[in-house]
Amino acid sequence: MPAYRSRTTRTPKRKVRKYAKRLPRDPRKLLRWAVRGKPKDYEKLRQLARKARRSLPVHIDQDAFARLEKIDRLTMIDEIQAHEQHDVSAGFFLDAANWLLDKVPWGNWLWPVSAAQSSINSQKGDSLNEVDEQYARLVGATYGGLENRPYVIDHWKRQVQFDSSYISVWDNLDGHRLIAVRGTEGAGDIGEDILVGITGNPTNRIGSELLDILAATGDGMVVDLAAHSLGTSLALQAYTNKGVYNKIHETYLYNPAYSPFLRGKTDAYEKDASVRYFVNIKDPVSMGGSGHKAPRNVVYRSEGNPVSAHKLAQWQGSSSYQEPILHAPPETRVHAHKQALQLTKRDPEDAEQLPTEDVGDLVPDQRQYAPASTFDFGDVEFDYDAL
Repeated sequence: MPAYRSRTTRTPKRKVRKYAKRLPRDPRKLLRWAVRGKPKDYEKLRQLARKARRSLPVHIDQDAFARLEKIDRLTMIDEIQAHEQHDVSAGFFLDAANWLLDKVPWGNWLWPVSAAQSSINSQKGDSLNEVDEQYARLVGATYGGLENRPYVIDHWKRQVQFDSSYISVWDNLDGHRLIAVRGTEGAGDIGEDILVGITGNPTNRIGSELLDILAATGDGMVVDLAAHSLGTSLALQAYTNKGVYNKIHETYLYNPAYSPFLRGKTDAYEKDASVRYFVNIKDPVSMGGSGHKAPRNVVYRSEGNPVSAHKLAQWQGSSSYQEPILHAPPETRVHAHKQALQLTKRDPEDAEQLPTEDVGDLVPDQRQYAPASTFDFGDVEFDYDAL
């Protein structure tokens, strides 16, 4: 006999939210979310706040909610910054914003959904790390005339044969090479700045230089590129040649230059995880890209004023590993140094008779040569000959 069972009524499945509609707690993610909001998003949020006022619960602060009814991007950023500084009223504001977002009907409005997603999903590139700071210092050392650029900084040696107006190349002992590209430095760069602002793209001023550098670079070296301001646009314009782009391991863009009118090269690489953006929300040069989706790999800051927010120093960290060596030791000094070492192997007493002025400049601020052909940087021994 076949087995039968009585007909049962199916209970409809409840639609369960994958995540609550709430703002992330991390201030960095809050800033990321605030910047992604377009003017129409903020207008819609203001309208919803006005409609929801009648059903406002007791635990939501009235004054804080009133600020939501007039919210725009800059005001949202100010509220987030105040929350970072433990302002109590800003905490009330975020509570009100969380309550309002939870009342938003599900649909095609992606901006509040992105807030909920970022509250539980880790975002790549939120924190400034040691490599970020070190590369920012090397880009900073690329500004100025060739004669004023440091010769050694943070255990990176400048490869003077590649020096140009915009570029310096730095090698370290681990087999890494950094191509550093400076930004605007004088009146000669204003034309490129205007071109980026109007069209989104500069001319290809450094493309051939990058090809020459990469052609002279051994296969075993890892090559990164770091640039600041106008230099970011110049570098990305050179990436139009895939021969350049494919040989660069990672790209670091400090205060990238956006056009406020249309999408350009800076926008084109936002989805590329190997291109890391460093954006200060108060920097007018970078905020041309604030009306659309944030880059995939980005560090946000919101400090200073429109002038200081564009400076490279904010990404460089508090200190370097050792004081820079400002000039290359002359060949005659190096020769005298080697002769001194040979003398010490035969008779250490003879080395005391060497004239100190012949070798004194080998080590900054010292009047003796360092043993075993090394520079003395305090706690770290730096092998000069290995570079």
